[in-house]
Amino acid sequence: MSETVGLRIRDGVAIVTLNNPPLNTLTPAVMSDLQGVFARIADLADITAVVVTAEGPMFSAGVDIRGLGKVAPTPALADLCDQIDACARPVVVVLQGAALGGGAELALAGHYRLAVADAEIGFPEVTLGLVPGAGGTQRLPRLVGPKAALALLLGGRPISAAAAQRLGLIDGIVDGDLLAASVGYARMLVAREAGPRPTRNRRDRLADGSAYQAVVASHQADLKASRLNAPKRIVDCIEAALLLPFAAGVAYEAAAFRDCLAHPQSLALRHLFIAEREVAPGLLTRGKTGFTLTPAGQSALDRLQSAARQAGIALVANGATQARVDDALLVL
Repeated sequence: MSETVGLRIRDGVAIVTLNNPPLNTLTPAVMSDLQGVFARIADLADITAVVVTAEGPMFSAGVDIRGLGKVAPTPALADLCDQIDACARPVVVVLQGAALGGGAELALAGHYRLAVADAEIGFPEVTLGLVPGAGGTQRLPRLVGPKAALALLLGGRPISAAAAQRLGLIDGIVDGDLLAASVGYARMLVAREAGPRPTRNRRDRLADGSAYQAVVASHQADLKASRLNAPKRIVDCIEAALLLPFAAGVAYEAAAFRDCLAHPQSLALRHLFIAEREVAPGLLTRGKTGFTLTPAGQSALDRLQSAARQAGIALVANGATQARVDDALLVL
């Protein structure tokens, strides 16, 4: 197979391995290779189950945000997730390190999920002013219900494997040899004739429509006065998971993702995210809880804040209202 996606077969179990160091980013090439691998698996009659794993310390950090808003990747991650979800053999996704954003959505598309004890799974899109764009808002509430789904999506922070297991997001925690345990789990599913378990078809967490809608309405009320765009769109997408057929819900999410992608808040947050990772080392130091300004960094920030104040004064002097200036500075 390709250099970024491996395929080997062990006693009827297809082992698919992501290998795109250092973060196993889901580039267009990786997604195309994954599509090819799953298409090949569909043609192999002796395959009884599939295990998806990854090389290196991280399962996947998702897509590269530097490419967002440029040429749309081919294939789209949503299409790849649908292909995995529709696999005729049980698909077991095995998480180590972190599965974030698109990497977490890829995991949701599997039929079963395992993780090592120190693994994490999270959906940080809201911190970039975005909603998940590959079916995450439609699959997640089907697995954990609306309350837990909204906590994960609006909080933006990853959770531990143990917390994910309590929610029903993963099916088990693996000790010892990760690959051997995963292949053993897949064989156990085959022996029990468990079969595929497409996330898109699960309805048990959506069964109580009144309770589901009450959770959505509560969050809509809490966010009514908020100026932030993405959280409101996330709640709308979670509501769509209840009200719309799966394919229509994914289309609704895709439209929300495109709208968020073009929104000034997301443009600013993505710019800041990239800038933080490219800033000169002499200006910031990274600690356990985030970045800390060095003296040189504080000096640079003071100059930028002074320039922003002067720009605001100039805008008001040229006819802009104070409210318009405040709104512009809030967005930025």
